[in-house]
Amino acid sequence: MKQVLMFIILLSYSASMHAQKFIGSGTIEFEVKTNLHKSLSSMWGDEEGDWAKQLIASQPQMTVNYYKYNFHNNRSEYKFDRSGDTKKVTPWLSNVNEDDMWYNDYTNKKFVNQKAIDDNYIISGDLKNIEWKLSPNDVTVIAGFNCRKAQTVLFDSVYVFVYYTDEITVNGGPMSLNGLPGMILGVTIPRMYTSWIATQVTLGEPVIKEPTRGKKKTEADMLAILTEVGKSRAKEWKNATKWMNPMIWRTFL
Repeated sequence: MKQVLMFIILLSYSASMHAQKFIGSGTIEFEVKTNLHKSLSSMWGDEEGDWAKQLIASQPQMTVNYYKYNFHNNRSEYKFDRSGDTKKVTPWLSNVNEDDMWYNDYTNKKFVNQKAIDDNYIISGDLKNIEWKLSPNDVTVIAGFNCRKAQTVLFDSVYVFVYYTDEITVNGGPMSLNGLPGMILGVTIPRMYTSWIATQVTLGEPVIKEPTRGKKKTEADMLAILTEVGKSRAKEWKNATKWMNPMIWRTFL
C-alpha cells in the first residue's frame, strides 16, 4: 500500500513539474482578421463619393491572413505566411504587404524591420517602452494557454487590448508589441478594425534572422517618406489625412 501511495505522489509531482515547464522557443501562428469595409470607410468617408462606396462594396467585408512568429534565444521574427481569404482582395486595398518583416531582440531592446511602401526599406532602432495597464482578473484561454488581459495607448490615441501568457517566457508579441511578463497571444486594435489571435504554438528552435532587403532608413526618414506619399494621395483623394494615420500606425506598430 505504501508503495502504491508513493507511486501516486511521484506521478503527481512529475505532472506538476511538467505543467510548470515554461516555453522559451517555438513558432506561433497568428490569425489576423480585419473588417475591411469599416477600415476603408473610416479612411475615405462619404466625401469620396459613389465610386469609393462601390469599390468598398466590391471587396470582402472581412479579410483573414496568417502570420508566423518565430522566437528563440529571446529574439523573434514576425512575417506574413499566407492568405485565408476565399474572395480576392484588390492588392492596394488589402493593408497587407507580404514583404513586411519584424525582427526583435528583447535582450538588447532593439528592432530591425523591413517595410514595403513605395519601395523596400530597413528601419532599425530601440524597441518601444510601452506602458501597460494590467487586468490580472480578466483571463481567457488562447491556443491552450492561460492568458491575462492588458491594455495600452499608442500613437497618443490608439487603444490596444491584448492577452498574454506567462507560460511562454519571451516578453514579446506580434509586430513590435513587447514589455509584458510573457508572450502576447491575442491583440485587438479597434481603430484599425483588426484582431490578432494565436491559433497554434509549435515547440522547436527556429532560426531567427534579421531582415536585410531594403534601403536603410531611420524612423524619422520613414515618416518623411510617408508624408510625401500622403501629399501625392491628397491630389487624388479628399480624405488623404484620414488615410495617412492608419498607414503610419501600420508602419510603426
